[in-house]
Amino acid sequence: MTVSWRHAASGGMEGKLMAEIKSTLDIIMEKTEGLTLTEEEKAVIHDKELAGKIRRFFQRYLDGAISMEKFREEWDTVRKEQEKALGILTRLCVEHMEPEGENRSLLTLLDQVAGVEIGSIREILERTKAEIEAERFEELERVRMALAEKGISGSAVRPNLHADPQWKETVSRVRQRLHGTLLSLVPK
Repeated sequence: MTVSWRHAASGGMEGKLMAEIKSTLDIIMEKTEGLTLTEEEKAVIHDKELAGKIRRFFQRYLDGAISMEKFREEWDTVRKEQEKALGILTRLCVEHMEPEGENRSLLTLLDQVAGVEIGSIREILERTKAEIEAERFEELERVRMALAEKGISGSAVRPNLHADPQWKETVSRVRQRLHGTLLSLVPK
């Protein structure tokens, strides 16, 4: 709500201020009076609304707030825009996949809703997980050696890779490569 002040010029009340209260909607309507959207702008707005709708029920499914059955009901509301909706859903699934994470619900969506063959995706996830494990072993050895050079060693020393910037960079690089590979396998 916006409050604007104006000088009262009637009824012998000169010098007194009156509050004129306008809603935000009133102000927007005044400023946009006579403006219209092009068809391209309408399409962009519509696509953003569609993506937002899919993102909402996608997230509710991942959070366990809705079942696959309820997800399918929600999905039916966007079925008329199947091509765009499938592209949005597959991209969301791929972007949420983690090399070392539990990706079962994402694979289920790709398989049962988007109709994507997930065998090759599973293989890529397994290879990526093995790659990360190998990199983790190498990184642990690097950190142990660096600590030993500083005089820190022993059986109680356990390097914390999650705090290591180089390890974070490695995981980020592997994740980006995984997402790029997976995006090339699914419909857009």
